[in-house]
This record gives sequence, C-alpha cells and structure tokens, in this order.
Amino acid sequence: MKSFCFTVDDNIRCFKELTHGTYGSIFEHPYFNMYKRLHQKYGVKVQLNLFYEVEGFDLSHMTDRYKDEWQDNSDWLKLSFHARIENVKPYEHAGYDEVSGDCQNVHREIVRFASPLALGRTTTLHYCLATHQGLGALKDNGVEGLLGLYGTEDSPRASYQNTAQECGLIRRGEIVSQNGVSYAGIDIILNLHATEEILSRLNELKSRDFIKVMIHEQYFYPDYPRYQPNFEKKLSATFDFLTQNGFMSTFFEEHL
Repeated sequence: MKSFCFTVDDNIRCFKELTHGTYGSIFEHPYFNMYKRLHQKYGVKVQLNLFYEVEGFDLSHMTDRYKDEWQDNSDWLKLSFHARIENVKPYEHAGYDEVSGDCQNVHREIVRFASPLALGRTTTLHYCLATHQGLGALKDNGVEGLLGLYGTEDSPRASYQNTAQECGLIRRGEIVSQNGVSYAGIDIILNLHATEEILSRLNELKSRDFIKVMIHEQYFYPDYPRYQPNFEKKLSATFDFLTQNGFMSTFFEEHL
C-alpha cells in the first residue's frame, strides 16, 4: 500500500487560543476546523508536534475541557513533543536530563488534557539535531520514531546521529533503525515552496511507497510576518495529488 504521513511543527499558539477562548469544541477554532475538513475530504491523519511554552503561556495552563474530544478523534489527530520553546538548534549539544525533562513535560500535559490515546509515538525534534544522550532520553520517554531533514542527493544534510550511509538510505526513502529508534526523512516542507513546486516534487516522488510532508503552524495566522494566505489551499493541493495517485494517509508510527 502506498501511503503518506503529514506532520505539523511548532504548534503552541492554537493551544493558547483554545485555553483563553470560549470555544464549545476544538473544531470551532479555525486552525483545527481546517484540519477536520481536510480529514473529512481526504482521510488525512494529522500529527501536531508541540512546543511546551510561548510568552505568557505553557502547556500546564492548557484547558482539559476538551479531553473527551481529543480522545474521540485520536484515530486521526495526534500530539507529540517538539521542543520546550522556539529556539535555534535547542538540543544540538543537550544532555540526557535536559531532553528528558522537556519531553516529559510535554508528554505529561498531552496525557492530562488530551488523553494517552492522543499521544503520538513518533515526532520531529526541533531542528532535528540531538546528541546520543538526547536520543536515548527520547527513546526512554517512549519515542519510537523520528522524522528528520536529510536534504537531497545534490544538497545532502544530516539529522540526529545517523551515519553518512544511513543518511543516504533515508534520502532514498528508506526507514532506518538505530538503537531501537526508527528514522525517516521529511520529503517536503510545504511552507518553503509554492504550490507548483510542491506538485512537481511530489510527481518526482510518486513512485515511492511512503512520502512524508510537513508544514509549520505559524504560517496559518494572518498576523504572522510570513503569513501564507494559501495555507489551506496548499494542503488541499498536496493531499489531492497524493490521494489521486493512490496514497493513503497514515501516521509514521504505523510503519514501525
């Protein structure tokens, strides 16, 4: 079966707004309403990777009044750890205790306000860089898979602690396991490209069995300096191409 997974990095604002707002449902918030529409139309499964805090708010303040709703929709909407805060390469040199503590904080709050069923078993670490000790901390906190950025054959890059040989395999679409954690490469960061470029890249990848696409939360909001007014249209075009070419939406954890 050909499949794709869709993840969203840097999520925190939507949780602050849910907490401070008067929404009767998470899907009354425009961000989550968009994902519900896309799920209903394309069967898309959505994984949101979360920051723990932003100025004036952290996940310990997140309301639990929607817990039943998170649990009821956990078959297609999951939450996971990304980083404590928006920071450049936060875990490039971080030790076990720092990564473990940050991961535990996010996981604890997800379970509290959204239920254990909503907690994903994979994630993308912010900037995709970690020490061996940091990777061990993620594994010990239940992270079984990591999506990373590995570039292309013409412009390669490395993530986590994968060897050059492993990075090469991942760039070609394979899932590589190392020390009990599985690694795969994000194929397209949607907010970096125009829709035409995305479709061209997807056309190049459509012979693969598994495609991984990602976007960042902040580009959804009109007051963000680099707001993309075509955020939803870009997602629709991506999912339309994938489903029309026989790809089914899955979570990365379903491939482990």
